[in-house]
Amino acid sequence: MYELTHLGIVVKDCERSADFYCQVLGCSLIDHLVNDTLEIIYLKCGDFTIELLEYIAPPPVTRGTGVYDHLAFTVSDLQAAVASLKEQGFAFESDNPLLTMNGKKIIFFFGPDGERIELMEA
Repeated sequence: MYELTHLGIVVKDCERSADFYCQVLGCSLIDHLVNDTLEIIYLKCGDFTIELLEYIAPPPVTRGTGVYDHLAFTVSDLQAAVASLKEQGFAFESDNPLLTMNGKKIIFFFGPDGERIELMEA
């Protein structure tokens, strides 16, 4: 059996993205590694790990297909979370939340590198 361990996201600026995920979305720093070709920051988000990857030298393989669609975070008060993020200047995909097929309210906004992030009301 396979178990999901983390999600790796290629970013333009590891430290800027880590600040966003920690300060805005409540993640915490696990580790920060740097060598001549790559900077990696591992963040903890609940039971999940996000791996931020900043290529200092071009990546060895061109990436194209298989790009993830979005990250999803649950919030207890969607309206308050949206208001806070809008005050901080984050752009949203739509003005109003959508209802999922199972009746949950969701909305999408964009992170510092344009990554699509979903907020789902718990």
